[in-house]
Amino acid sequence: MIFGQFHELKNYKGTSKLLDKAIELIETGDFLKGQPGRNVVEGDDLFYNLVEVDTRELKDCFFETHKDYIDIHVVVEGEEGIGYSLQEELTAETEYDKASDFQKFAGEAKQIFTVKHDRFIIFFPEEPHMPLMALDTPKKIKKAIFKIKY
Repeated sequence: MIFGQFHELKNYKGTSKLLDKAIELIETGDFLKGQPGRNVVEGDDLFYNLVEVDTRELKDCFFETHKDYIDIHVVVEGEEGIGYSLQEELTAETEYDKASDFQKFAGEAKQIFTVKHDRFIIFFPEEPHMPLMALDTPKKIKKAIFKIKY
C-alpha cells in the first residue's frame, strides 16, 4: 500500500510499464478526459473506472481485496476515507471470485487515509482496503479507480 500526493508519483515509476502508464495518465490529468464508467487504456491489462458515487457511513462499508490487479484510487471531486488493515486481522465474508477479482472482508479499519484531489492511494493484490468511507456525512464524490494487471 502506498499513499501520497501527486508530486510523489514519480518515485514509483520503473516498477512496471503498466504502472508507469497509469502514473502518466494521473500526472498529466489525461484520465479526466474519460467517460463515466470503464475507460480502456491497454485492454484488460490497464483500465480505469470513472465514477460518481456516494460515500457511506462506516456501518455500510466493507473491506475488499483483489488478486489479479493493483488498484490506484484518485478522487477528482470531494474526499473520501479509505481504511486499511492487515488481512490476518479481518474475517472473509465471501470466497474469492476470480471472474470479478473480488473478495469481501469484515473487520475494523486500523488506519484511515483521507483521499482528496491532490492525493492517491495504491493497493497491491491481497491488500485489504475499505473505500468510500464518509469523513463526516455521506456525500457524492467523483473518482477514478485504475486497475493494473499484476
